[in-house]
Amino acid sequence: MRTMASSSKVLCGVCESQHTTTNAEYWCPECDEGLCSQCLKYHNASKASRNHDVISVDDYKQLPSSIANISQHCSQHDRKFQMYCPQHESLCCPLCIQSNHAACVGILSLENVIQTAKTSVLFERLDHNLKDIKMNAERVVKDRKQNIAEIQKQRHKIHDEIKQVRNNINEHLDSLEQRILQDLYAAETKIKTQIEDILGKLVVNMEKVGLLQTNMSAIKEYASDLQAFLGSKMIETEIQKHEIFIQSLFDDGSLQKIVITCKIEDEITNVLSKVTSLGSISLESSPTLVVLQTVREKQAQLGYFQNAQLTTINGLQISLQRKLKSTGATGCSISLTGDIALIDNQKSRLLILKEDGTLKIEISLTTKTPADGTFIDEKTVAVSFPISKQIQIINITTKTVECTIKTTDSCYGVCYRDGELIYCNVGKGIQRVNVSGNCTSLLVKEDTMSCWSYVVTYGDRIFYTNYSKHTIACLKITGEKIWECLNESICKPQGISVDKDYNVYIASYGNNSLFVLSADGNQSRKLGDHRDGIDLPYGLAFDRKKEKLTLTNNRGYILFYNLS
Repeated sequence: MRTMASSSKVLCGVCESQHTTTNAEYWCPECDEGLCSQCLKYHNASKASRNHDVISVDDYKQLPSSIANISQHCSQHDRKFQMYCPQHESLCCPLCIQSNHAACVGILSLENVIQTAKTSVLFERLDHNLKDIKMNAERVVKDRKQNIAEIQKQRHKIHDEIKQVRNNINEHLDSLEQRILQDLYAAETKIKTQIEDILGKLVVNMEKVGLLQTNMSAIKEYASDLQAFLGSKMIETEIQKHEIFIQSLFDDGSLQKIVITCKIEDEITNVLSKVTSLGSISLESSPTLVVLQTVREKQAQLGYFQNAQLTTINGLQISLQRKLKSTGATGCSISLTGDIALIDNQKSRLLILKEDGTLKIEISLTTKTPADGTFIDEKTVAVSFPISKQIQIINITTKTVECTIKTTDSCYGVCYRDGELIYCNVGKGIQRVNVSGNCTSLLVKEDTMSCWSYVVTYGDRIFYTNYSKHTIACLKITGEKIWECLNESICKPQGISVDKDYNVYIASYGNNSLFVLSADGNQSRKLGDHRDGIDLPYGLAFDRKKEKLTLTNNRGYILFYNLS
């Protein structure tokens, strides 16, 4: 609800000074008082006031009280404002200039400053900002409602799985079934409550933005130039508060997408003797897909990858910057600071190189024949060991193993995302596990998953190769397959990486080449082959910030490319 300048009667100031009470029909912003019809005649005839812009009392009442209460006179010196100091962004009367702004440069005539207030760039920008805030809020509301719908679908799906399992066992599981269903509904209720709380705040926020828009319209229509100028400043301050509020939802993680998951016990068939729980309900967060749009960032778009316009790969080119001699490295990863982790399969070492390729750290691994590795953060690297069926998390500062995660079968390619390791498990498919080693789950079942298959994640997508099937696949982060590519020219694909446009780079071991696939998997191009020094390529890593590509060869070379 809008706050008006006045909801009560306005009295004629001239009559009131003569101890007469008369309702005002007009308002003079410059005199800052009401006028009855009779006094208006004298007001218009007076030389001092005949050029004042008078408005009706009804129009005056449409102004927000914060705007209507703006005074034309200096409260300190009781003189009319005549100048404006840009240095202090303040109105000045002649005495203000003498006492407080004598040393200020660029003092402007207030008349010149305010004459274009309603048509200024600031006014236009404020109008755009209000529209952007409202649009951003609407986008967030849509995203949160969609998250609720997805959670409900997930809950139904998990509920069906639980019921299906429950129907295959005896009455001993009645109490366990009820427990996990309660956990499931509690998880849904918790997230739904959180989202509805955000929605409630957004509704209030949108109402306030609507009020500001209404006030803007009133100022444009009815306010004096001075009121429009100072009012726009006030509204600009309020807009900043609303922008901060919307931005805070992104900064504090309120808009992270929540996914309900359920892990059914592997030994459920032995429930009578071994299982004490039917499963567990957990909540997963992923970065929000909502993108803020502001006047300064009109190019930002709200949406999902599948709706984005795919960039062409025809113009992509690579240039070899340097070639380093090494031993047989089968895996590599690039940290946020540009360090490169190399997995030396032949000598069982973890090497950390600086961005320029010089050796920074060398760690001898006690477990033999590592396959691949990935930076978890600047201090820790996860390394896969297929023969011993494990993943080790290694602190590169202390050169010690912090954690060992057992895998059910041989694991090769491994990557890190949001507290989890995603890896290729031979004969099983793509699996994920918490970095603490618990909560293992199968993302994609693929019985034909072979050795020397690699995986990478970017955004809300997972990409992986299947060495023996000669395929490259793209998944949603939740496990649903988006596309799978079988390209006869890409033989025995191994290392895989993705650029910022979701173009996929493949190390083709079978024909000693480097390929790129378009983001939809429909187009492919060869970027380099044995003539560039590519010989039995394994690992591949892409630095998206600097658009640099690192390729490891089992013949003992590391190739560094620039993308153009």
